[in-house]
Amino acid sequence: MRADAERNRAAILAVAGRLICDEKRDNVSMDEIAAATGVGKGTLFRRFADREGLVRALVEDRTERGWQTARELAANTTVPVNDRILAFVAVVFDLTAIELAPLMRALPDGCQSDSWAPWRALLADLIAQVAPDADTEFLAMAIFASMRPEITDMVAAPRHRAGVLDLTARILGLGDS
Repeated sequence: MRADAERNRAAILAVAGRLICDEKRDNVSMDEIAAATGVGKGTLFRRFADREGLVRALVEDRTERGWQTARELAANTTVPVNDRILAFVAVVFDLTAIELAPLMRALPDGCQSDSWAPWRALLADLIAQVAPDADTEFLAMAIFASMRPEITDMVAAPRHRAGVLDLTARILGLGDS
């Protein structure tokens, strides 16, 4: 991709993310995104065929950044595994229940469960280091299930996050989180 095209793509994603996620605007139009980015509608539609394509690209971009952070946390063996598990779960919570929630609501099919398979596998691998005899795959799925954004709609995000981390610590026998 040409450098100017990549810059335009990054700028469009940044503006769309700000409008949809940060400002929590549900019905942002492609015209508004183009105007706020300072690009023509033609540029916007060449990069992203429609609003759904733009939202999917935004999900992919944010998810890839989160995945990079999560992998780095998991791989840092200088940190005790208990702390790595809790840090990993915190990163996943912040990404799924907070950052991506407005985007998931903007997509007709929401979040496909298979897209989180590598995340759950990495968490299961970390759990196996603490509880090798446990059904680590199930525990990882249970922890992920507790992060559903719908729960954040019922309780405040800080309470939900603290609850997920406490639940993770308790089911893994890590003591107080």
